[in-house]
Amino acid sequence: MVEEVEDYAILMLDAHGFIVNWNRGAQKIKGYTEEEIVGRHFSVFYTAADQAAGLPGILMEKARQEGKAVHEGWRVRKDGTSFWGSIVITALHDADNRVVGFSKVTRDLTERKMWEDKLRQYTRQLETQNAELQQFAHMAAHDMKEPLRKIQYYQSMILEENISEEKTKDFLTRSAEAASRMQGLIEDLLAFTRIAEPVESLETIDLNEIVADVWQFFRDTTDRIHAELSVEKLPVIHAIPFQVSQLFSNLISNSIKYHAPDHPLRISITAGICGPPENVPLATGRFHKISITDNGIGFDQTQAGRIFAMFERLHRRDQYPGTGIGLAICRKVMENHKGFILAHGIPGQGATFELYFPF
Repeated sequence: MVEEVEDYAILMLDAHGFIVNWNRGAQKIKGYTEEEIVGRHFSVFYTAADQAAGLPGILMEKARQEGKAVHEGWRVRKDGTSFWGSIVITALHDADNRVVGFSKVTRDLTERKMWEDKLRQYTRQLETQNAELQQFAHMAAHDMKEPLRKIQYYQSMILEENISEEKTKDFLTRSAEAASRMQGLIEDLLAFTRIAEPVESLETIDLNEIVADVWQFFRDTTDRIHAELSVEKLPVIHAIPFQVSQLFSNLISNSIKYHAPDHPLRISITAGICGPPENVPLATGRFHKISITDNGIGFDQTQAGRIFAMFERLHRRDQYPGTGIGLAICRKVMENHKGFILAHGIPGQGATFELYFPF
C-alpha cells in the first residue's frame, strides 16, 4: 500500500538518516528512482543554506527526542528545481525503546504556498494603496483649496466698485496663475492614478529611444538654459512603455527645474548590470542599473527618503514650482516593474537617481 501511494513521499531512514526504502510518491515528488537514492543521506533533499544551517540533523534529533518533527520549507528535486514540502519525521523504536530509524512523509504543497504568497502580497499592496489613498485624498483636498481661495478672493475684489483698471488686470493675472496651478495639480493627480492602475503586459522597449524622445520634448527649454545631455548605450528591457516614458520625463524635468543658475546644466545617463542595491533588504537577482546624474542645486542626503512621498516638497512653491507628485510617480513606476529607485544628493553639486530594473 505504501509503495503504491503517489501523493505522498513515504520513506524509511536508518538511525543515522540514510534512506532505506522509497515509494512511488517519493519518486514522483523528488524525481529519484529507488536505485538512485537508497543508501544516500536524506539531507540531499535540502537546500544548500538549510544544509549549512544543519537543519536535517536538527529535525532528526527533534524526532529522536520528542518522537516527531514537523516542518515546512523549500526542498530540492533531483533536477535542481525546488518545491515547498511539508514533512513529518517520526522516530521508530525497538522493543527496548531504542530509536532504530525514522519514517519520513513529505507532501508537495508548492501550489498552496504560491497562492498564500500571492495573497500576502495582494494584502500588502491593498494596505499600501489604502494608506496612499488616504494621504492622496487629504493632501489633494488641502492643495486644491489654496488656489481656489485665491481665485475666489481675486474675483470678489474685481466685483468691488471703484477698483482701478490696473488692479483689475493684476487680480485677473493672479487668478489665472492660481487656476494654472490647480490645473497642474489635477493633471499630475491624473498621471499618478494612471500609473497606479495595474498593467499586466510588458513590452520590449529600447531605453535609448525613450530618452531621445523625452529630451526632444524638452528641447525648447534645454536650448534656452544651454543644457547638455550625455547618454551611454542603454539596454533594451521588458517594461510598460508609457510608464517608463513618464519616469524619464519626470526625472529629466526634475533636473531642468533644479538646475543651478550660475552654470549650464549637464545631465549624464549611464547604464550597467549589477546585483540588488545594498540598502534594500531581501532583494535578489540581477538588475539593469540606470543612473541619471546632474550638476544642479542638489539636496541634503538626509532628505533622500522623503522626496518620493506624495506631495513632498523640499522647497517653497515661490522658489520652484511644482505639485510634489513627480517623484512619487517615479517610485510607483519602479514598484510596478518590481524594481527600485534611489536618490543621492549633495547640496550645491547635484543629484543622482538610480533606477534598478530586474532582468
